[in-house]
Amino acid sequence: MDIDRQIISHFTDNEVYSFSGCYLYLNKFPRAHGRYTLIDRDETVYPPGFGRRVAEQIKAMESVIISDEEIAFMQRTCQYFPTWFYTFLRGYRFSADEVEVIQDNDGRLHITVEGLLWKIVFWEVPILAIISELKHEMTGFAAAYEAEREYADTLDKGRRLLENGLSFAECGTSRRFSFAHQGLVIRGLIEAGGQTAGEGEFLGTSNICFSKKFNLTPVGVINHQLISFCGAIFGYKEANFLAMKYWQEAFDSDLGTFIYDTFGWNAFQENFSKKYAKLFEGLRVDSGDNFEAIDKIVAKYEELNINPRTKCLTFSNGLGLEQAIEIHQYCRGKIGDNYDIGSFLTCDVAGVDPVNMVMKLTAAKLTEKKNWQKAIKLSDDAGKFSGDPDEVDIARKTLNMDGASDI
Repeated sequence: MDIDRQIISHFTDNEVYSFSGCYLYLNKFPRAHGRYTLIDRDETVYPPGFGRRVAEQIKAMESVIISDEEIAFMQRTCQYFPTWFYTFLRGYRFSADEVEVIQDNDGRLHITVEGLLWKIVFWEVPILAIISELKHEMTGFAAAYEAEREYADTLDKGRRLLENGLSFAECGTSRRFSFAHQGLVIRGLIEAGGQTAGEGEFLGTSNICFSKKFNLTPVGVINHQLISFCGAIFGYKEANFLAMKYWQEAFDSDLGTFIYDTFGWNAFQENFSKKYAKLFEGLRVDSGDNFEAIDKIVAKYEELNINPRTKCLTFSNGLGLEQAIEIHQYCRGKIGDNYDIGSFLTCDVAGVDPVNMVMKLTAAKLTEKKNWQKAIKLSDDAGKFSGDPDEVDIARKTLNMDGASDI
């Protein structure tokens, strides 16, 4: 296909969790199918022809394969994957037939991805990155971009985070301004670390391609997809427990931060046994009130007779600079903390609003012979609910959550 510029040209221009998700599905559910759906929380109206441009970029990804250099880097830095997994990755090919892209008459975008879960898990992040970069290009913001100004801004952010003692990672691939800007941001954060004397630390990036480029260790955690899958197939009350079980069986305490809010805190804490509280290094806070979450989690560890100061919380709920500093100060003496920071780093560009969209698992089936089951995500923010509204209400009633759904 003849396109001016291919946005995704590296197989590893993706998040660690796409690779870990693939590996887990291959191990535990090799016949499972899924359906991902684009959810645009702003109901963005795109320029004419935008959907066609997205589809062209998706088709172009059929030429993207993993390189020997990428495999060598992952073998060195992602040792939780066995040798056979890299043999599998050598044979992986993207198929645009798995993706449907529609731009309706009002200009809004509708995208679904359907297929074997271990195969389609690699589509989520690249599709979002393509939409984000094309939007900024087609609406004129790319032409007004000033690299020197944005680099200076990144240096300032990095210095302030480090001077205030924060340990943080860059995790903004899916909502980045552009591939080039993400590279500029990471380079600026590395330089800020070299200029700043403080207790803070830049931990790296969750993007494997940029980890390789800058010789960093890729940073990875579990995401919501596995828990949503377990809820759809096995039921909501035990979904967190089963996800923790499958994750530990696959990774044996590596990638040991669990995201707890797929069906809300109350459902999770009933599944959070002492065994898994000990096995996981900590929890990821991705919704709700950050300060209330700290108090609840500290209390839960104490209830389980585990010293919370031996655990670490990873905060990732749309963080900005001042909020992250306040959270860090609140955690001091209570529990360890670090920060996964996304669009505040990779799309905080002058005059630009980051895209506010996600790709979520909305249906799943255990094998090709089973019927589709609706998959949802609740979280501790009502506005972050996703999936069929009727199924959301069923889950909320099942889990004794108060109030009606708000999607």
